[in-house]
Amino acid sequence: MEVTALKTRRGVEWGNYLFILPIFLLFGTFIIYPIVYNFIISFHEWSGVGNEKVFVGFQNYVNLFNGTVIWKILRNFVVFALVTVIVQAVLGMIFASFFINRLKGSGVFRVLFYLPAVVTSTIIGQVFSKFFEANKGYLNVWLRSLGLKRLTATWLADPKLALGCLCFVNIWQWTGYSMLLYYAGMLNIGTEIYEAAEIDGANKLQQFTRITFPLLRGTHFTVFILGMLGSLKCYDIVFVLTDGGPNYATEMFSTYIQKLAFNMFRQGDASAVVVVMFLIAMVITAAQLVLYYRGDKDKELAR
Repeated sequence: MEVTALKTRRGVEWGNYLFILPIFLLFGTFIIYPIVYNFIISFHEWSGVGNEKVFVGFQNYVNLFNGTVIWKILRNFVVFALVTVIVQAVLGMIFASFFINRLKGSGVFRVLFYLPAVVTSTIIGQVFSKFFEANKGYLNVWLRSLGLKRLTATWLADPKLALGCLCFVNIWQWTGYSMLLYYAGMLNIGTEIYEAAEIDGANKLQQFTRITFPLLRGTHFTVFILGMLGSLKCYDIVFVLTDGGPNYATEMFSTYIQKLAFNMFRQGDASAVVVVMFLIAMVITAAQLVLYYRGDKDKELAR
């Protein structure tokens, strides 16, 4: 009787695994297999069209890091990520601080600030391409009308200005998203903490620096990690506005992979860039886990 019950229990347990089998099959087919296949292709010379693949070992990686393009891409990524993430975080906190006080019309402005985040990036790129256009662009026309012709520039064609323009567009689009995250985080802070601080004589600035900012630690981590990963895979804005130019001044991982794979038919080199991009993403993800783990550990110690 006990043996029969044990077999029945084991049968039920194996039957339960059948319910999650489709998820594993989908995950293996669309996630694991492409990653492994791309890793294998990175060791081959292949056009991406025919069946002929030539094994070259680490030569694709050697060629990649011996060139200058990958170093420009890494520099662009670091500058783009740090500038956009920091500025979005600061502006997001400032706007969220205003909206949390429920000022008149704050609900409408909160929606307006978030709207750019739901607009397609290609549409935003098309709008700002008209804005930064050198001859009849809105920005240069506006500067000329104010008598500031000396400040006009070929914004997207100047290697010194193009990356800054992309940062500006990205900040304009995603600051509302950062604001919403900080707004939600501030809603979770109890009002009794601020009331106690007021009784102790703390002013608004002291309340923000001693209470609000430290208690938003989890939100800081979230904004930082999402911003870094978003910068790593940035493609739409760059492709529409500059396509990585001029002279790789705004080249990003995604745009360079697209050029290598589909314009130059160098699939092996493109796969090597994908592997580098994947490793950077893994480092960022590991940093995220460490930060969250430390945050949870600090909360347990505080208790």
